[in-house]
Amino acid sequence: MIWCERAVLIQCFGEGQRKVLKRWGFASVRHDLVTFLRVIAVTALLCLAIAFTSGPASAQPVEGTEQPEAASSEASLVAQNYVLGVGDRLRIIVFGEPTLSGEFVIDSTGNVSLPLIGDVSAAGVSVRKFQHNVQRALNDGYLNDPRVSAEVMNFRPFYILGEVTRPGEYPYASNLTVLNAVATAGGFTPLASQTRVYIKHAGDEVESELSLSGGLLVQPGDTIRIAKGAFYILGEVGRPGEYAYSDGLTALNAIATAGGFTYRANRGRIFIQRQGAADEVSMRMRPDLHIEPGDTIRIGERFF
Repeated sequence: MIWCERAVLIQCFGEGQRKVLKRWGFASVRHDLVTFLRVIAVTALLCLAIAFTSGPASAQPVEGTEQPEAASSEASLVAQNYVLGVGDRLRIIVFGEPTLSGEFVIDSTGNVSLPLIGDVSAAGVSVRKFQHNVQRALNDGYLNDPRVSAEVMNFRPFYILGEVTRPGEYPYASNLTVLNAVATAGGFTPLASQTRVYIKHAGDEVESELSLSGGLLVQPGDTIRIAKGAFYILGEVGRPGEYAYSDGLTALNAIATAGGFTYRANRGRIFIQRQGAADEVSMRMRPDLHIEPGDTIRIGERFF
């Protein structure tokens, strides 16, 4: 061992370097070099031990992000609970029976005509329930323990009417909101109400009036109606006519929008007829008098 250390010492340092080191305070160059090499060796062994014992760090999910498995499961659950309707296209797979599998459309009677078992009722039931009904029909004297999978390929379209640029029928997409639907139809017209919306679900007789929010979802087959958000102003104003309504609109704001009072205007009273009301109502003009969508405002003439 001593011979090896001396060989390393001679190889690393010549006679001149050893003398210099002694002058700097190293009493034994050989001893200092050996100590240095031993420290390096111990450090390397410790690093290797830590690397082998700690193992690879497990990846942790980032807080606030949705994992692919969870998102996929949620989407699958929503699809299984979707209520079928006329016009939906389904992909039906009977495992091990390719002649019984394929794509089928729910007809106007609400049925799907399938090979071997004939018509199966589909409209008004969930995908999961329909899948069970097909499986039960096949098990009734046709197949032993059939396994059936049903998936919606094309949802029925939605319809949008009223104050949008391009009213009409549009294809439905998952997680579609009313604002997405309006954007698909070219956006609001200048006179559109952007605070309320009317929606009639497929199969319903009447439409529902709802507050228009960013998260309001559309269902396949829905009919969306965007009403006018205008108000009307007549009488002694600079520019009588129809104007777009905005939230928080007051009578004085409306009059300013229409060019202000004329010199003959009665500035102390205002006549307002609410949408659907038979008669107008006379009111005292005040700064906090609010206007509603569809109101008709009349400014009378003052008497000298």
